[in-house]
Amino acid sequence: MRKTVLTVLVLCGVLLLAGSVAWGEGKTIKVLAMTGPWVSGPVKVHGEEWGKMTGNRVEVIEADFADLFPKMQQAAATRSKAFDILLAGNIWMADLVGWGYVIPLDDYLKDPEVQYETDVPDGIKLKNMFGGKTYGLICDNDNMYLFYRKDVLGNPDYRAKFKEKYGYEYNVPPKTIDELIDVAEFFNGWDWDNDGEIEYGFVRSTKRGAQTYFYSLPWVAPYVVVPRDKAPAQGILYFQPDMTPLVNSPGWVKGIEKFIEMGKRGCGPGLDWVRGDVINEMILGHAAMAIDWGDIGPNSHDVQSKVKGLIGYALPPGTKEYWDWQKGEWVKTEEVHYAPVHCFNGWSFYITSTTDYPDLCWDFVKYMISPEVSAKDVANPFSGYQPWRKSHMQNLEAWVQAGWTEEEAREYIANTLAVTDHPNAVIDIRIPGSAEYMDVYELHLTVALSGEKSVQDAMNDCAKEWDAITERLGKDAQTKFYRQHLGLE
Repeated sequence: MRKTVLTVLVLCGVLLLAGSVAWGEGKTIKVLAMTGPWVSGPVKVHGEEWGKMTGNRVEVIEADFADLFPKMQQAAATRSKAFDILLAGNIWMADLVGWGYVIPLDDYLKDPEVQYETDVPDGIKLKNMFGGKTYGLICDNDNMYLFYRKDVLGNPDYRAKFKEKYGYEYNVPPKTIDELIDVAEFFNGWDWDNDGEIEYGFVRSTKRGAQTYFYSLPWVAPYVVVPRDKAPAQGILYFQPDMTPLVNSPGWVKGIEKFIEMGKRGCGPGLDWVRGDVINEMILGHAAMAIDWGDIGPNSHDVQSKVKGLIGYALPPGTKEYWDWQKGEWVKTEEVHYAPVHCFNGWSFYITSTTDYPDLCWDFVKYMISPEVSAKDVANPFSGYQPWRKSHMQNLEAWVQAGWTEEEAREYIANTLAVTDHPNAVIDIRIPGSAEYMDVYELHLTVALSGEKSVQDAMNDCAKEWDAITERLGKDAQTKFYRQHLGLE
């Protein structure tokens, strides 16, 4: 889904070596996963290990990302036994549950060896649950947060020059969206690292079909999300609980206007940037800041990286105001109002309802998500997995072997878990048709980015199409799914 491809050959070699190990004889469980080496790679490697220990076999059936969901949908419709385990996007949980194609795992999670109650953050538990039951188990914790050059933003001469120009001293890292834009503007378009090249203040993805809608969400969320203690549920962003769209609300519109302002003041020229550009520009030392998934951290230790040890991590910037859609008014805040977004939520293991071996499937999933195995995977830059257990803060040996210092690894993991557990964090929407809603949104978003329409007009058009999708899929059913997603039912 969102993985860069800087050093694929390394993991390929590992997988080839692992594939040479002879399997024991026994039952075969089939796992559907995205074509690797990212995401499916660890399943292959640990499948070999588990097979040697148990005498069983794990067969990984790979599909391109675009084909994964249709394969699951077809298998569910025909009640096929083609797959025993799904390594699927957490955002597809509502569909999988609605089809009756996956089983709840709550009884399995009572196993004390899993350490589910003590070692799994509440934010992960929320993402694993739907309608009060646990159906998926995240192995890859997807959130977006701020990356910044500690050496550049922390330069005292630059901070003094900024204060002279803007009249205030910026925080390291910036805490609000307005401050982020000012800092990006200051560092945009000049050679601040003295390497003979012009650098940028900020980088982002803006091209249609390049996950641009995900990149916009950290900008709109702080303006739209009402604080948890003042709202009926945590992280309400896309719709009100009755499925009234919030995409054309004053808060959402202001967030997109700020996203556009950043493009005019603090970014490189053009609207053809994609996710690979964001990661590469950061690790090659061409940009001071980005808001992205966690992969910039591991990739900053890649052999091609110019910024090893120089990247800092923080919550995505917040605001000093938000639109209270319950009261229809703007609310000013004294403290910074944060609302980080769990974009895509992460890859999760599901056990299908058609498998003949649910207990055996659980044994393998339990092995994959164990503290020991998962600690190695989240530290492996070629797995594509991000930290999700509390104990990942202590099990740092694999990080050190990958070139990190313990201090830097601990900072990276701590920030990931802080985003995960934030009380205002937005769990990416899990309702039938979620991909269609987001595709429509990205279309109108890019219309606004191009200047073809005003942000308000583009978002009004989007809201109308969202309403049409909801009516076509059945508003009562969609509302029920959405309330289950929010934990209100």
